[in-house]
Amino acid sequence: MTVNLNLLATLALATALFFVGQLIVARSALLQRYSIPVPVVGGFLFAVALALAGLVTPVQFTMNESLKDPLLLAFFATLGLGADVRSLARGGRKLAILLVLFVLLMVIQNAIGITMARLLDLHPLVGLLAGSISLTGGHGTAAAYASSFGATRNLQGAMELGMAAATAGLILGSLLSGPVAERLMKRARARASSASGQAATPATAPENPFVMPITTEQLLFVLLVCLACIGAAHLVHNLMKDTGILLPDFLWALLVGMVVRNLATLFRIKGNNDRAAQAVGGVSLSLFLIMALMSMRILDLATLAGPMLLIVVVNALLTAAFAYFITGRVMLNDYDAAVVAGGHVAAGLATTAVAMSVMQTLTQRHGPAPLAFLLIPIVGAFFADIANALVLQAYFALPGLGF
Repeated sequence: MTVNLNLLATLALATALFFVGQLIVARSALLQRYSIPVPVVGGFLFAVALALAGLVTPVQFTMNESLKDPLLLAFFATLGLGADVRSLARGGRKLAILLVLFVLLMVIQNAIGITMARLLDLHPLVGLLAGSISLTGGHGTAAAYASSFGATRNLQGAMELGMAAATAGLILGSLLSGPVAERLMKRARARASSASGQAATPATAPENPFVMPITTEQLLFVLLVCLACIGAAHLVHNLMKDTGILLPDFLWALLVGMVVRNLATLFRIKGNNDRAAQAVGGVSLSLFLIMALMSMRILDLATLAGPMLLIVVVNALLTAAFAYFITGRVMLNDYDAAVVAGGHVAAGLATTAVAMSVMQTLTQRHGPAPLAFLLIPIVGAFFADIANALVLQAYFALPGLGF
C-alpha cells in the first residue's frame, strides 16, 4: 500500500514536523547544549519513524518534493540580499584562509578514503566516494561521479554507494557540527576569562524593546525581490551553461541577490529590510531541510554496512577533529571562529544549507556572528565545489591507484 502526499499535504507535514522538532529540542537539555537545529530533529525523527514503519508494515509514503529546490533557491537569494560587499572586503584575508582549510580537508578526506579502501580490499574509487565526492560534494556531486564510475569504470553499485555515503554525511554533519562549535566557544570563553581575570560572558545580541515588527508590505517586497532573483538565476544559469560554465542554480541565486543588494546600496534605493529577508530565508531553509531529511530512506544506509560505513565514520570524526584543532585555531580562536568551525564541519560532511542552519541555531543562542555568515556560504557554496573538482582531478591523475 502506497500513501501519496500531494504538495499541500507535504508542506503541511513539513511545517508540523518543525513544531515537533521545536518541542523536542525545548525539552532536551542535550539537544540544546549541542545546538542541534530544530529542522534536523523534526525531519530526521520522521525519517527514522518511516523506516521503522517500513519494517513492520507494507505501507509506503511518497511525497511531493517539487517545493524543495525553490525553497533552497529562496534561502540563498535572501542570503545574497543580506550580503554587503563592504563586509566581504573586511573578510578578504580570512576568506582565503578558510578556502585553503577547505581544500586541505578535501585532500585529507580522499587520502583517508583511498588508504582505508585499500586496507579493506575495496576499489580506490569506493574510497573517493566515501571521501570528498559525497561528503564535501553532497548528493548532487555523488550522483554525478557515481554515474561516471558506473559507466566508465564498471564500478558495481556506485550510485547506491554514493547516495548512501552522502546521506550518512548529512546525518553526521548535522549531529557533529553543533558540539564542535560549542566546545570551541567554551574554550574561547575560558581563554578570555583567564586573560581578563574575570568570568567571560557569551556574546549575545543586545535586546532592543523598541524594534518595530516586520510588516506585511516588507515581507511581500522581500518575497518579490527574492522571486525575481530566482528567475534571474535560472536565466543566468542557462546562459552560462552554453559557455561551459556549470554552476548550481543556488549559487547563481546567491550571486544575483548580492548584486541586487549592493546596487541598491550604491544607488541608495530603499525598501529592502534585512529582518524581513532573514525571516523569509529562515522559513525557506527550515522547510527545505525538513523536506530533505524526512524523505531520506534510512534503510538505504544498509548498503554502507561494513567497510564503507567505517570509512565514512572515520572521515566524519577526522573532519570534526580538523575543524576543532585546526579551523578554530587558524581562524583566531574567538567566537566567530567557533561558529565558522561548526559551519566547516557541516559543509565538509553535509551541505552548505545544513551549515547555515547550524550557524543560525548557534547565533540564536549565543549572539550574532556576521563574519561566519559571510564566509561559509561563499566558500562552502561557491569555491568549495570548484576546488573539490580540481582536487579530484589531481587524485585521478595519480599513478598506481587503479583509476
